[in-house]
Amino acid sequence: MATNFITNEADKALKERLIELIEGSDELKFLVGFFYFSGLHELYEGLKNNPTVTLKVLVGMNVDKLNYNLVEYADDDQTASNNQKLDKYFKDLQQSLTSEDFDTSTFYEQVGFFIDLIKQDRLIVRKTKEPNHAKIYFFFDKDNRNKKKLFITGSSNLTRPALTTQAEFNVEISDYGTEETEKYFDELWEDAIKITEKDEVKKRLISVIESGTMARKVTPFEAYTLALKTYLDSFKRQKVGSSLPDLLRYHGYTPYRYQLDAVEQALAIIKDYNGVIIADVVGLGKTIIACAVARELRKRGLVICPPNLMGDRNKKSGWSMYLEQFGLTDWEVRSVGDLEDTAEYVQRFDDFEVVIIDEAHRFRNQDTKDYEFLKNICRNKIVIMLTATPFNNRPSDILSLLKLFITPKKSSITLENNLVSRFRSYQIVFERLSYISRYSNSPFPSNRNRALSYYEGLFGEPSVDLSKVKQRSRYLASEIRDVIEPVTIRRNRLDLQNNPIYKDEVKQLSKIADPEEWYFELTEEQSAFYDQIIQDYFGAPEEGGRFKGAIYRPFEYETETLEDLEREENFEFIQQRNLYDFMRRLMVMRFESSFGSFDQSIRRFKNITEHALEFIQKTNKFILDRSLLEKIYSKDEEDIEEELKTFSEKLLNGNYPKNNRIYELNKFAKKDEFIADIHSDLLLFDEIIAKLDEMDLVANDPKGNCLVKHVQEVLSQTPKPGEPKRKVVIFSQYKDTVEHLQNKLAPVFEERLLVVSGNLSSRAIDQINRNFDASAQKQEDKFDIMLSTDRLSEGFNLNRAGMVINYDIPWNPVRVIQRVGRINRISKKVFDELYIVNFFPTEKGATEVKSREIAQNKMFLIHNVLGEDAKIFDVDEEPTPSGLFERLTQSPDELEEESFYTKVLKLYQQLTESHPGLAEELERFPLRVKVAKAGAENELLVLMRKNRLFIQAKAYNGEQDSQPYPLSFEQALPHIACDFEEPALPLSDAFWQHYQQTKEIVGETREPLSPNSIEAKAYYNLKTLLNLAKRDEDLAKYMQFIETLLEDIKDYATLPDYTLRRIANLETTNNDKRAKLLTEIKQLKVELGEDYLEKEKEQLKQTHKEIIIAVENQVL
Repeated sequence: MATNFITNEADKALKERLIELIEGSDELKFLVGFFYFSGLHELYEGLKNNPTVTLKVLVGMNVDKLNYNLVEYADDDQTASNNQKLDKYFKDLQQSLTSEDFDTSTFYEQVGFFIDLIKQDRLIVRKTKEPNHAKIYFFFDKDNRNKKKLFITGSSNLTRPALTTQAEFNVEISDYGTEETEKYFDELWEDAIKITEKDEVKKRLISVIESGTMARKVTPFEAYTLALKTYLDSFKRQKVGSSLPDLLRYHGYTPYRYQLDAVEQALAIIKDYNGVIIADVVGLGKTIIACAVARELRKRGLVICPPNLMGDRNKKSGWSMYLEQFGLTDWEVRSVGDLEDTAEYVQRFDDFEVVIIDEAHRFRNQDTKDYEFLKNICRNKIVIMLTATPFNNRPSDILSLLKLFITPKKSSITLENNLVSRFRSYQIVFERLSYISRYSNSPFPSNRNRALSYYEGLFGEPSVDLSKVKQRSRYLASEIRDVIEPVTIRRNRLDLQNNPIYKDEVKQLSKIADPEEWYFELTEEQSAFYDQIIQDYFGAPEEGGRFKGAIYRPFEYETETLEDLEREENFEFIQQRNLYDFMRRLMVMRFESSFGSFDQSIRRFKNITEHALEFIQKTNKFILDRSLLEKIYSKDEEDIEEELKTFSEKLLNGNYPKNNRIYELNKFAKKDEFIADIHSDLLLFDEIIAKLDEMDLVANDPKGNCLVKHVQEVLSQTPKPGEPKRKVVIFSQYKDTVEHLQNKLAPVFEERLLVVSGNLSSRAIDQINRNFDASAQKQEDKFDIMLSTDRLSEGFNLNRAGMVINYDIPWNPVRVIQRVGRINRISKKVFDELYIVNFFPTEKGATEVKSREIAQNKMFLIHNVLGEDAKIFDVDEEPTPSGLFERLTQSPDELEEESFYTKVLKLYQQLTESHPGLAEELERFPLRVKVAKAGAENELLVLMRKNRLFIQAKAYNGEQDSQPYPLSFEQALPHIACDFEEPALPLSDAFWQHYQQTKEIVGETREPLSPNSIEAKAYYNLKTLLNLAKRDEDLAKYMQFIETLLEDIKDYATLPDYTLRRIANLETTNNDKRAKLLTEIKQLKVELGEDYLEKEKEQLKQTHKEIIIAVENQVL
């Protein structure tokens, strides 16, 4: 039955009726809420098939974005002029025509047709002066003699959904009211603001559509520069007031622009992500930046730092001084060694809102008690991390840092939200690439075969090509840097020197000369002993090293076979093997440091091993300090050795922690081998001690004698014109070496030697500042030499010293940068050129060339023992003796590379300066523009913004199309870059299909828990507890908390590995341990807080993507 009601149901779609009426009409009069192209292009066929029809559109409403969806609203501003209302209309039109709704091939095909309608005066648009909600579609039917006029009115606006799929109610009327309706329309029309009828307004409208919307045609070069601009703009800033520079000046600091910009950038990052990593290199003022950020936040907080950086009670040094200077008087400073008490303190006082973590790279292992304490301290707080080494770590280490303020499975720093799965894949690839690089040419078949197996898995090829390993490693490193970039502020000296804004601020930096080499001579016998220690005594066990270290890896003797281990067994094996390797490498580094330090360590290790053997003989049991397994990741080597000594003494006296695992030797599969290997180590220690004594290497130390001689020469030199006397700082990694050298240096230099070791007293800090800090208010000249451990390489200004002597080789290059950073301060230049010295062994009578060769080979032996502990080479580099020596003797400035951001900034500035007006024009570019150009392959790159810039790419060649994949901007830039003259090509026929696929991003991703993972074991343990709670009254009290833990593991992943392991180890089936189970759950609830996850959810921020530009490359 015929009906006048149009509801978009079945065959009653308003669109079809409108097209039918348009094709038979002379004139159309539409009163609509807004001039929506989405609705207008639905009527495209009808308008196209009627070449004489005229359409009058009267717009009654404005448009705005609410939750990133276009909505209508009434503009009730009675004071706005016609021009202001016109401006508002054009702005609304531009906004609507850059929305997702129009980002289709249909719009691009039809927009030209509608522009022609406007130019031909067949599409006439006016805007009502007052808001009007009515919807009227009025038709003059030229063919129907009985119905010359009719109209449709109701709920439908001129939008695609309202005309097609959305449930609406409209009625078509022709037999009454047509005259009144037309009169109503005409009166509004006459009073409305003309948009398309005035030439200047019509031109503006056409210009808005052609230039201000996604229909804009752009050149490849414009797209290239727009991409550069968008990347730079993604480093947002939040302005600070003028009081901050004034405060800096008041306390004697220079308000450097690069530091103020870092403060503004950090505040913007914190606003988006709730935390920031400040990772400027040593000497650029990370502490000042962090304090300035804390001041601007206006919240109470605490600082967690190494004890030597805390400062003194009088607030003359360290963090105590900085907090006082920046007015953070209600803040607390806590030591990294006091995290348990700090966690309890923060829990009692809930007004802490900010946590600053200095030297944050110490917390790279989630599976430690200290990390668990720190994570609970940081929960639901703003976190500011300071570290000079954010990238010099494994992927898992970086995730540990991010996890302190980012919800890993709800992350907004990547397009997809699951950081856990992403970093898990990074870690696997990283470890395999590292193994291939190290062992692909190993003389041992088992190592070589495993390397080949990994290579085949990654590259699908039967033979290793290290150039491909290098390329893949660089790609991986680029990916990881891209992930961490949105929350990281990282500049080095090159960045400041090359930055057009900052370069004038860093003219006060001294030049660093190429490092000098001081060779100490060994006799032939001593040289052979040197090699024997490194290669034979403490080499890798699979390569014949004699050190067994049985007391550090009892699990290997308890277990029959190490194949097919359960997850927990494998974890125990890896932990203990890491401890054994740590001890083995520690002995080699001690030996390289000094014969005195090595002698002390060997005697200490012998004593520890004797205590362990005595305990075994008394009890037929063995205990390994569980906390020691964790501390190798966060403690200094010196502290580890001391704690090991303390534990061995407790073990001997029966005074040891009862929660450590007790090994029953009667249950060992290889008990006799275990005992035999302990005896073997004792014999090895005795043999080494005997040789040290026989050669008199401690008392008559050739390396120490060489140091004394050269330092005397340095101090006797006449200062350069305009420069003071050059003081010297001697760094060693070990306190034992410092004490050994003190005995060498003190008799010669007497009171002119300042020795700094262990914890620093207020007096020591005062002496350091007065004698070595050129910026100190009170200056003295009592010391020429400072001898110190690396504890002084952090947080002190030593710029009155013009030479740094690395007495032992800093195998981690960052340590060199930190040491030199103490004397090369941006705050005050003292010397034009700074000197660095490295010590190397040679043989008596060797020429300079021969000495280098000897040193190369000995250093390479050490490097091979240290393995991944030596971070000289990148994962993609094949170590060689000459390459190693070159790295060890290069200037720290050469270790730094200009950041990608600085490169882009310089490039953008160069391009915009070469093309005047380009920068201003780019400011007017709309979203979602598209361009095609010639390229090396058929591919599409879609640049989108979601707080930061992301790129999705897709390669397409015939039938073998790839899935869209992410690229960092650094990876994508070569595919976008082009010359000014590069011509634009038509978009390919395949463009829109690939574009729709590429711009869609994966949001919520949920991977099933790996069956053998610690997460899975914890999860299923909690499931068991949940079932038990249904029939256990005491356990039922914790049901809601258990459900929260389950939700966290499944969807948020905020719990550190150590907490997961605690949950996984809960005894859920042993009734005898029920009390312990309840106690542990209660303790977890106390530590985390019952509502901890709800607070985490509240902090999550909704982000939305905006597509900036799409670039299609075509093979011609």
